[in-house]
Amino acid sequence: VNITTRAVTTTSDTFVLADAENKLITYSSTSATTITIPPESSVAFPVGSVINVIKIGASGTTTITQGAGVTISSAGATATAPALNGAFAAASCIKVATNTWYVVGKIA
Repeated sequence: VNITTRAVTTTSDTFVLADAENKLITYSSTSATTITIPPESSVAFPVGSVINVIKIGASGTTTITQGAGVTISSAGATATAPALNGAFAAASCIKVATNTWYVVGKIA
């Protein structure tokens, strides 16, 4: 199965259900950007969903944040708000239970 891309050029983004369907989301803003993982009540991603993200802008930090009731676990400096810091830093957001996500990859 081939991956398709969704390009984001704004400074905020919230995942949608279609993002879990073999998608790579690219973030190119040179300003700080916030990605929100929405709660189950807003978007019912199946457990096991994987959303791949990559920062392609040369400056600015892209941070993945928790929607209301969502828990993110990561090895980032702030485990619940990992950041893609630098061009071509990438991560995968993996839904492991209702409102529970792991974020793994090149995060700060």
